[in-house]
Amino acid sequence: MQKIFTECRIKHVVCKNRLVFAPTTVGKVTADFYEELAAGGVGMIVLADLSVVSSMMGDPDLSSMASEQWFRQVIEACHRHGCLVSAQLFHPEYDVEYMRTLYVQARAGQGVSPSQAREALAESTMHYCDELTLENIEKLIEAFGAAAARAERMGFDMVQIHGDRLVGSFTSPLFNHRTDCFGNHMDFSRRIVECVRQTVQDIPVDYKLTIRMEEKNLGRGGISQSEIPKFVRMLDVAGVDAYHVTLANHTDVSNTIPGRNHPQLKEDGCFAELAKEVKRYTDHPVCAVGKLQKADMMEELLDQDIDLVAMSRQLVADPEWPCKVREGRQDIRYCLYCNSSCMDSIRSGRPITCVLRKEQ
Repeated sequence: MQKIFTECRIKHVVCKNRLVFAPTTVGKVTADFYEELAAGGVGMIVLADLSVVSSMMGDPDLSSMASEQWFRQVIEACHRHGCLVSAQLFHPEYDVEYMRTLYVQARAGQGVSPSQAREALAESTMHYCDELTLENIEKLIEAFGAAAARAERMGFDMVQIHGDRLVGSFTSPLFNHRTDCFGNHMDFSRRIVECVRQTVQDIPVDYKLTIRMEEKNLGRGGISQSEIPKFVRMLDVAGVDAYHVTLANHTDVSNTIPGRNHPQLKEDGCFAELAKEVKRYTDHPVCAVGKLQKADMMEELLDQDIDLVAMSRQLVADPEWPCKVREGRQDIRYCLYCNSSCMDSIRSGRPITCVLRKEQ
């Protein structure tokens, strides 16, 4: 392996290799989960879904400094192994306070039923970006900047702006029907990047760029493939230092985390072509993701000017994958893409697991 284990510079930060643990919902894990990944040799870990507003059910977030001790524990554990840690900034695309009240009441047997609460959540998601006032939008943009500043103070090496969820709603005409200045599907993203860049001038700003694959009718949030040139050039000017490229969400989770029998996303590297397209329009590092598990394929992508490669389920199945590949070992546990234990964990909020590790 020639390129996988070479350094990659993002702004002034240097990743020891080209391997990233992709932003993943992992449930209520301990810092040991992340340290195991770091000890296994991955170069960077992206902590997923760190809300810029108070999280609905009390998960660690970046709306305040309340979770500082937890984040510092994770960061220090990863740094012991030379692994960078990035904070993914996101907004969950619904009225958090309202939905928290509904869910708490439902669980206590008061007010609406749990199924009615889920229906209300889906309804809120569909219309939230249309219903926000201009004042509320400005506050949300400022919240992203404030969250980035907290991440920097806590010791994160990078921040990643989650280009889906609320941001993805604003960038998609399927959700954004506004007639004011934010009816332009690019302005919300640009303003967030500019605010974050002005607030944290020293650490790199990554952008999770989510793209609708219109010819396959996959993805509803995010930008269309035809918008990639204009959107990427705009984000470059706004201050983005790197891109993590994947399929847009707001659809069945089996599309963004495709199983082995997915009718349209069967192949390894199923989103890699999107990353290659983005790389045509930027000189900044671009990270590919999507059913990546074989080192030879990753080397091919790196030879084709992709800068970083990200895995999630594969590293859950075998956190030692990087060390094993580097040492030429053959005892790698390859992900089956069965979406069994890992998806059950994600849906329930339990710490993420893998059927292959259960069988150990």
